[in-house]
Amino acid sequence: MGQHLFITGASGYLGQAVAQRLLRAGHRVSGLVRSDAAAKSVAAQGVTPVLGGLDDVPGLDLSAYDGVVDTATADHAPSTQAFLAALADTGRTFIRTSGTGVYTDLAGGAASDVVYREADVFTPAPIVAERYSSDERVLASAQDGIRPIVIRPAMVYGDGASEQLPLLLRHALGSGRSIFAESGENRWGNVYLYDLAELYLLALEKADAGSVYNIASGECEMRQIADGIARMLGQGDGVSVPLDTARETLGARWVDVALASNSRVDSTRAREELGWNPAGPSLLEDLVRGSYKRVWASKGDPHDHVAKH
Repeated sequence: MGQHLFITGASGYLGQAVAQRLLRAGHRVSGLVRSDAAAKSVAAQGVTPVLGGLDDVPGLDLSAYDGVVDTATADHAPSTQAFLAALADTGRTFIRTSGTGVYTDLAGGAASDVVYREADVFTPAPIVAERYSSDERVLASAQDGIRPIVIRPAMVYGDGASEQLPLLLRHALGSGRSIFAESGENRWGNVYLYDLAELYLLALEKADAGSVYNIASGECEMRQIADGIARMLGQGDGVSVPLDTARETLGARWVDVALASNSRVDSTRAREELGWNPAGPSLLEDLVRGSYKRVWASKGDPHDHVAKH
């Protein structure tokens, strides 16, 4: 018999994919959304909408749900704490979406040979320290009668969208060049959206309380991604720019934490413990010849392709 699950970010990029995978597996899903338009959208997809935002979590009645899947953001500590307080001593599941950004090294476009596993001891950079602290608080809640699971996806791609890739695509379309910072040798793991959604289902079904999973199925240098965008848009090759120029152009936090840093992870634990077997196209394949080409190559005024949740 399926469970009744409550999901945040239900109309968002990741939330929609996870919700649909849970529905196909026979679960019922209710989803937190911030607008009437988003409520209509998720309802049409079979999700029962719950109007509100993360600041409203302390006032939500979660007693009807068998578990919570939090996909909205990794950086809203008050709502994370509110979920833990509501679920304490219930034995119910709380799946937190963090990200491999906790491993960011602020490398400024330089390469790194460090690949992180879940059990590695490390000190996060100050810019992501609060996110990592929230991960630790969630995992520790196993001692409070909760079944916590932390999922750390790498760069997510697919369906012509993402958190990071549209930023780079919009700039390339607007400026006529696809840029990367400095040498662009920094590498991020990546994972196809629907392979990641499958991982959430597997974690719900199989993960032990207190489990954490670093999730990537491939990785790319940032200059490879910039080259792929340039080729897809008919702009030749990517263009190296100084770090300060990248920060001014694309946003300092995005560049420092993601676009010029390294975040390399090993996902053996998910494969061995959960039987995760990613099968989607590679990021560069989907970028150059797949969904991104279909969505972006002919657009002069693109948008995020992500509904507000």
